[in-house]
Amino acid sequence: MPTNDSSTIKNLLTIFVCAGVSATINLSIPMRPILNSLGIFGPAGGMILFGGFIFVLWVTLAHLITGCKKLSGVSTAILIPAFCMLVSPWYGVVDPPWFGVYGVIAFLVMGLMIEFSCKPKLSFARLGIGGGIANLSCLTVTWLAIGFYTHVWPSTRFLPLYLAIAFMSGVVGAVIVLVLTKKTKICQS
Repeated sequence: MPTNDSSTIKNLLTIFVCAGVSATINLSIPMRPILNSLGIFGPAGGMILFGGFIFVLWVTLAHLITGCKKLSGVSTAILIPAFCMLVSPWYGVVDPPWFGVYGVIAFLVMGLMIEFSCKPKLSFARLGIGGGIANLSCLTVTWLAIGFYTHVWPSTRFLPLYLAIAFMSGVVGAVIVLVLTKKTKICQS
């Protein structure tokens, strides 16, 4: 069954708006002072605590609004770092100049995890766990890239806590979307 033009335009608009809102929130929040006051230090601290609300929520929302169209979550996720890098280099790393590719890869993984968690049957548990894994995967790729190129790594002392918080943040972000949309059957296969 062919997709009509207005549906395609609506889906593209949804993807761009959700990615734009996510990037805007990410660029607007003064992360470092907030995180330092909470005792969270190190690279990608914002993703640890707020990744579920700033990223996972918006990628999941776009994917569900588009009716779980294939690659809608991935497209939204990839656009987030692309929009952010229009303002500044990925995590301020300018050497190598292509370091931002790691941001795209990290968010590609996030989008894939969210889309995968919507199949074969969407549920609070499945999407919540998928959101947690999505945030955790994105964070892990980001940490590895930052660590290898800047030699700044998260504290091993707090690593288990950071991982647990990042997972829970992703879970909450994904589940909020289901609660707000109340469309738990939208992606049924």
